Amino acid sequence: LGEYTALVFGGAMSFEDGLRVVQQRGQAMQDAADATPSGMVSILLLSLEQVQAIRDQAASEGTLQIANYLCPGNLVLSGVKAAELAQAQGGRPIPLAVAGAFHTDIMKPADDRLAEALADVAMKAPDIPVVSNVDARSHTDPAELKDILVRQVVSPVRWEDGIRTMLDAGIDEF
Repeated sequence: LGEYTALVFGGAMSFEDGLRVVQQRGQAMQDAADATPSGMVSILLLSLEQVQAIRDQAASEGTLQIANYLCPGNLVLSGVKAAELAQAQGGRPIPLAVAGAFHTDIMKPADDRLAEALADVAMKAPDIPVVSNVDARSHTDPAELKDILVRQVVSPVRWEDGIRTMLDAGIDEF
């Protein structure tokens, strides 16, 4: 939700539109989570390759995707059976208190509803760069901003890449 806050702060959308869209996004994601019971688990102490192996092991059990690239040694898996598999690999799984497997294909019904909600939003280029969690780049085209917000629902959060993008741009205060 920080990306919405940044877009409102940057003047890309009004505060009122931001609140309305965030509320509709939340309801759509909750409905998707209710339709497919699942969850998220932060995996500490394992490399990206080890977490990818866990994801691949669980593929036959249902959806399991990397949902958040937070930093080396801290990745979040969304879906099913992540905790058991991570522990077996020597990782430290920390279940997250969330309603479902956010930032995965399980949320696909929510992105369609979000696209509908965003269709009525007057969007303009932000006055300041806003780095997207989807691709760790800033965008200025209003249609592209809406597309990125929709993709965010089913795409992994590239937190580490976004922070690195900002550091590379000389930003040292967050």
